[in-house]
Amino acid sequence: PDAGSHRSRAARKHALGQTVAVAHADEIATTPAELACLFAVRDLCGAADGPIERHSVRVYLLATTLADHAGLQPDRELLLCAALLHDAGLYPGAATKRAYVTDGADLARRVLAPFGWPAVRVERCFDAVERHHEPRSQWARGDEVELIRRADLIEVSQTLVRFGLARAEIKAIRKRVPVDGFVGEVAKQLLVAARRRPLSLWRIALPHGRR
Repeated sequence: PDAGSHRSRAARKHALGQTVAVAHADEIATTPAELACLFAVRDLCGAADGPIERHSVRVYLLATTLADHAGLQPDRELLLCAALLHDAGLYPGAATKRAYVTDGADLARRVLAPFGWPAVRVERCFDAVERHHEPRSQWARGDEVELIRRADLIEVSQTLVRFGLARAEIKAIRKRVPVDGFVGEVAKQLLVAARRRPLSLWRIALPHGRR
């Protein structure tokens, strides 16, 4: 093979390396509101770049990919804030006796309060966090609410549900943001919730009942 073909192969390898470069929340969160949400999650979890933080980054990347496929232009700051906080209610410091999705939504409201977001924007972030396990479509509440719901379902179903995304796209995201420890961490926190607030568990998917 000639030198040109060697260079071509090297360029392809370099490009592949770029597509699977590990992504960290610190690289994605840039606005004051995004950073506040990231630091809130880290305070609750007690560490940076833990399984739930990485899960949240994957949810954000999946949500933006779903939006791109659908030709949508969501509020990406809102989307990232919701993704970062959507499971925060699992942890002491945010948890009460209510469903963890509601605790996480209330945390989002508190964290975002200093940033002067319009009330409708704050409520949409609240809904995206609180309703991310709803069994029914949430498009009527805003694109961001349904995108977070779908992205999280792709994650928790271990890609059995894909909402039209190619397996290769999902695999690329999971390479960029490793999944190590995610299932174990979620199982541990849900067991804690089952012991401390068992009556809240049925409200995870229907925090307000059927309406």
